[in-house]
Amino acid sequence: MILLLGCYSLDGFFFSPLAVDAYALGGDVIPADCQELVDFEGDAGSLYGAWAHQPEDGEATCEPGTPNPDANVLLFFHGNADNIDHYWKDVAFYWESGFEVFIFDYRGYGRSVGDPDHDGVIADGAAAIHFVEESAGLGSTEIVYVGLSLGGFVSIHNVDQRPPRVLVTEDMFASAKSLLDQGTLLDIPQGWLFVDQFDNLAAARRIPPEVPYLVVHGEKDDYIQPENARLVYEAAASDSKYLFLVPGMDHAETIEQAPDTFRPWLECWVEQTCAIE
Repeated sequence: MILLLGCYSLDGFFFSPLAVDAYALGGDVIPADCQELVDFEGDAGSLYGAWAHQPEDGEATCEPGTPNPDANVLLFFHGNADNIDHYWKDVAFYWESGFEVFIFDYRGYGRSVGDPDHDGVIADGAAAIHFVEESAGLGSTEIVYVGLSLGGFVSIHNVDQRPPRVLVTEDMFASAKSLLDQGTLLDIPQGWLFVDQFDNLAAARRIPPEVPYLVVHGEKDDYIQPENARLVYEAAASDSKYLFLVPGMDHAETIEQAPDTFRPWLECWVEQTCAIE
């Protein structure tokens, strides 16, 4: 075995952006007039995002630029691949669940400028939180954060400074070390020492106790092993936390393959009415 010495960056393994000149969005679920593409400023330049607005009671259409004040607001932090378009089906799920949903692209993804890196995407998450606060007229403690895989890393690293109403992470890794120790489909050579540890365990220990935290992971995930979820759950400082291993699900399959299993958990966790034995 060859032991590799020195420090290396994980950026090439963790980020797989797809730049585009225009977004498609669309789909058959969210009406066209409820979809709103926006741009806002991050510390590296313009970032792009999209709202999926909820019609107000008694109305059949949405008014762009006006989040529905009667709907819960959900900020979705997407995974490591492609751009907003790839995750629009996830947005549709949360929209069908009654949320005002905002999704955004990290630097280098979609039309957002720059190149993604460890600190940069965390800063982009902070910029997105600020934008949603300003747009919806809410504080962070009134916004639901949902982070998928890499998006879990971005969201959980912002929770101590900008605590949400509820934090949900799905199929998130525990740290760079855990990916090496437990095995993963990410092609990371053994023996590497990393410049950035992508340490979600440390971030979990900084979660304010009052923030409810739902840790969701596919029970059959062979891309990021479920043991990562167990480690994060055990580390989390939240006074109200739960580990939900979704039966039979592989990586990032839960919303598409088991929406009726996940939706009741999401809804009761946001409202803090789940009956947990």
